Amino acid sequence: MDYINFFASVIFLLLNAFFALIEYAIVRSRATKFQELALKGSKNARIALDITDNIKPYLASIQLAITVASIGLGWIAQPFVARILNTLFYAIPLDILKLYSYPVSIGVAFLVVTSLQMIVGEQVPKYIALSKAETIILFFALPLKIFYKLTYYPMIIINSSSEFIVRLLGLKKQNDDDRIPSEDEMKLILSQSEELGRLSLQRLLMFDHLFDFGKTSVKEIMTPSEKIVFVDINSSFEDIIDTLSKFKFSRYPVKENGRYTGYIHIKDIVLNYKTFKSDGFKLSSFMKEIKSLKEKVPVERALKYFQENQLQISLVENENKEVVGFLSVEDIVEDLVGEIRDEFEKRPAYRLDAILDRGASIISLSSNDRFAAIDEMIDKLYKSGLITDKYEIRDKIIKREKSFSTAIGHQVAIPHARIDGLKKPIMTVGVHQNEIFFPSPDNRNVKIIFMILTPYNDPSIQLNILSKISKLISNVTLRRKLFKSKSIDEVLEVLTTFEDSMPLD
Repeated sequence: MDYINFFASVIFLLLNAFFALIEYAIVRSRATKFQELALKGSKNARIALDITDNIKPYLASIQLAITVASIGLGWIAQPFVARILNTLFYAIPLDILKLYSYPVSIGVAFLVVTSLQMIVGEQVPKYIALSKAETIILFFALPLKIFYKLTYYPMIIINSSSEFIVRLLGLKKQNDDDRIPSEDEMKLILSQSEELGRLSLQRLLMFDHLFDFGKTSVKEIMTPSEKIVFVDINSSFEDIIDTLSKFKFSRYPVKENGRYTGYIHIKDIVLNYKTFKSDGFKLSSFMKEIKSLKEKVPVERALKYFQENQLQISLVENENKEVVGFLSVEDIVEDLVGEIRDEFEKRPAYRLDAILDRGASIISLSSNDRFAAIDEMIDKLYKSGLITDKYEIRDKIIKREKSFSTAIGHQVAIPHARIDGLKKPIMTVGVHQNEIFFPSPDNRNVKIIFMILTPYNDPSIQLNILSKISKLISNVTLRRKLFKSKSIDEVLEVLTTFEDSMPLD
């Protein structure tokens, strides 16, 4: 009889492990993998696709099997192990153990059986399924489908009973749509993929822009009206060449009596140079119709409008039909992939990744006071040989910090000073593993400090760098990456991605 109980216990344990393996594999597997194999003619892949398409009923059948196996294991294994332990305890020459051998053996047997079920019946199958999910489903697809057919009618009764009880409790049944991850969940998944190295920061930023693509309006990415480069209807050929030499665009809106009446393409003028050289130059003969968009139109709709009408540019109007801006395909593309500079555009004079001094930056600030942290960063600058008079710089930065906090919110502070005799800007970064108190607009303590030193005779450099850091910090994805940086190289990667990707004024 004990042999039968032993083998029955092993069978129930293995059944528990088998169905737990299948359960985790179904949840972990990707339908796209099965679609690819099904197109190549795999019968098991087609069955696997059916399983993933009907995941709830299949999981319910598997849960039924796991429950039966668990009950069977407890019903047979626990008394069987308890009897063995009771015999062993009773054989030990201790009166107190003999007196309590039965209750002790039951308790120990419960722990042994439960541990076996958790380890062999749950944890081991889970780890296997997580690494070989698709392979497991493909291998057991046919037996699983047969088992599902066998339990189909019992599961109808069980599911109907469950739904009846749920309705009695006043709860709503979950829809299949609830399995689809929300936008925030997808962003979190992509962020985790980037952290694991499966996705570059550049691509993560592109996905971030893509999520916002349908929410961004034309007004947010257009060139404002005061910055539109246009030509007058009465412009001569020499005027056009002068404009082209200065701005190097290929298309220019045309103005007549203060109104935009069309646009010209430089290609048309160049290709017809011989014609107007003999007949005279008349700009209106090269003019094309220019379309308009409303400023509140989403960028996604604007792109579709451009595609449908074969457009490269358009004017942007407000509700009063006044021209408030200019939109190009390049503006739309840059909203997705970041700044695209052609051979005529110069890179910014002071890129954040270029002025960052890695050697003078501190990835783990030890000071817990804001003034002590500033002192720590200035000392590192001095030891790196980047400054000669640390006391003058300290006095300037601390004086400013005391009169007006340099925390800008989002747990970032930017202590800065213009230094007489400094030839080029210097930036260092200090990262605190916890937080440092700075008076801030959002009442949040600071984790990252950007220290900026710029030449005294050019205040525009300081303003430009401070503006860039503000834009950098306003991007949630880049800010989150900065906070998780564990080395200065990771900080540098964020700065480089920002400079290469973010549209700048």
